[in-house]
Amino acid sequence: MNLEIGMVARCLNTEHIRGMGKYVYELLRHGQAHPELGWRLFGNDPRYGMVIPPGARAEAEVFGFRGDRFRAWEQVGLPLRLRRRRPDVLHATEGALALWQPVPTVVTVHDTLAWEERPDTLGARLYWDRLVPAALNKCAHVITISESSRNDILKRWPWLESKLTVIPHGIDEEYFQPEDSRVPPALAQRIGASPYLVYLGGPMARKRPDWAIELLAASRQPGLKLVMCGFGSAARGKAEAALAPALRERVLFAEFLQDSELRALYRGAQAVLYPTLYEGFGFPAVEAQAAGTPVLFSALGSLKELIGPLSFVVPPHEREAWLAAIDETARLGEARAERARAASAWARGFVWQQSFNQHLAVYRSVAMGARRGGQTVQRQHSTHS
Repeated sequence: MNLEIGMVARCLNTEHIRGMGKYVYELLRHGQAHPELGWRLFGNDPRYGMVIPPGARAEAEVFGFRGDRFRAWEQVGLPLRLRRRRPDVLHATEGALALWQPVPTVVTVHDTLAWEERPDTLGARLYWDRLVPAALNKCAHVITISESSRNDILKRWPWLESKLTVIPHGIDEEYFQPEDSRVPPALAQRIGASPYLVYLGGPMARKRPDWAIELLAASRQPGLKLVMCGFGSAARGKAEAALAPALRERVLFAEFLQDSELRALYRGAQAVLYPTLYEGFGFPAVEAQAAGTPVLFSALGSLKELIGPLSFVVPPHEREAWLAAIDETARLGEARAERARAASAWARGFVWQQSFNQHLAVYRSVAMGARRGGQTVQRQHSTHS
């Protein structure tokens, strides 16, 4: 069954791809094994190209549209393109979608944070509380990324249950293969021979970078360092300027890391700090364990589904519990290697190939339903527990 899949790919039409971009990139990368698939990628920022996996059968259309600050690109510009191009299916990957749907549409709603955190303005209320739910009602299928997100979605829109599928994200297969990757030399020089923790999440308040720095300051390991990841240049400068003088040689802000460099950083760490208060899917919780590294987090939201052999689960606001867990990771010794083997086996349940296969099943079912005169797809269940 030949399929052309349109994809909202603004997350690839950027200078550096991050979490959502990684999701779309991996779908394209794994689609290379299916010669019957073609992709048409839509972006809206002419300043940048489209980051496409080498060898992917994908064509990019990057175009601006007047009134984009009022969602005109999403609601008018993109549907006009779709009406001309007529892909078999559109995948709206970023959690929102157009009310006008000229082709059968699948949407990934990663979580409900946009509704919980929306501004209390007339425009935001109309868009998030009226327009997007109406568009969800019209679409062919909804994908979400965890059982926690599924529950949050159904609390708001119980009528979506019949067309809602949980498909967790994956991690790179390279986590399970030997490789000679290294931390960037400048960062490695600053770390030196010191033990270090890694924080992932950038400057967002709900990710709690300040909590990670507070834990380092209170740590009972005087030589311990902390590598902070996910900060753009402006946020990095601001955060560095706010550090107490005693921490300026111990808190290190990493510049953008390639995937192989991040894996090397994980593998050399004493532990990963992931103090986020909410995630639709927490990549670092799985990636750290796949790399054989302990990870500290709280069992909130989807993170309850990511507790594995190298998880250290701590109450979100109990500093002493976090400090005790950090100390425990330093004392693991030979037990760390045994737990790392178990964690690697556990993490194999979260690979992109499995995630892609489930997405492909949705695309095919939606396209087949449209060809038969409908736009419905039977709901599937995730294989993850």
